[in-house]
Amino acid sequence: MRTDDDFGTALRGLRRRVTPDEVGMSASLPAVRRVPGLRRDELAGLVGVSEEHVKRLEQGRRRPSPGVVDALARALRLTPAEHTRLRALAGFAATPEADGRVPREITETARRMLDRLTEVAVCVCDATWTVLAANELWHSDVCTVPDTPGRDRNVVWRAFTETGPSVFRVPEKLAGFRATVVAELRDAARRYPADAELSSMIADLRDRSPEFVRLWDAPPSPGGHADRLRVPSPVHGHLDLDLDVLTLGPGDLRVVVYTASAADEAEDIRSDTSQRAVSGTVG
Repeated sequence: MRTDDDFGTALRGLRRRVTPDEVGMSASLPAVRRVPGLRRDELAGLVGVSEEHVKRLEQGRRRPSPGVVDALARALRLTPAEHTRLRALAGFAATPEADGRVPREITETARRMLDRLTEVAVCVCDATWTVLAANELWHSDVCTVPDTPGRDRNVVWRAFTETGPSVFRVPEKLAGFRATVVAELRDAARRYPADAELSSMIADLRDRSPEFVRLWDAPPSPGGHADRLRVPSPVHGHLDLDLDVLTLGPGDLRVVVYTASAADEAEDIRSDTSQRAVSGTVG
């Protein structure tokens, strides 16, 4: 039997054991399912490929790339051992994550994004939401974290242990953000069971924060990353920033991009135009 056939058989079995609810998505139509688990179109949407691509993989008519295999593993919530086996069936070596520990290295892709996105604030986090690197605008406009490694660089730790005013404009945004990052931390703990620091941080969060315990023990609920933050600014008093999160497959990294809101950009333009009019440069 060919390796591609083995991969396709394994992929079909893995897809059929996962339900839409388990991956936090609404089931596609029609509602009545002939087989259990995710449909091909649902898995394709999670992975970022076409339904036809998934079909060909399962039928052994296409060889997957390492990135697609890793995306499939994340979408199907595979354990490190299952992820390693799926990569082996596709003819690839095991991932660095296969030892059950969180990858904490900046990949070349992430480094290129930091180097090229110089006009917006950007930081790169690992799967536990620890900040690994950031550009100058992020350090100056968004957040200050210690240069040395530690939990003060972890977004989840700070969200549940820090006191003082929230950077979230609406309380519901903070609640949704907390629910989302706890769900992602729980998923990371399942994927990286041998990571001692992750296990220790979770235990300490449970000891220190009843709210963390409640969210950790609760079923997954819709939340989402905050899409708007208000951060202090020495020049403007505050900045309203839009927030977008990109996930990079190799390395299991989160690239967080902060951009000025459309309203703030319009206000800056109006202010600049007004100042130039006063000085006589606009007639």
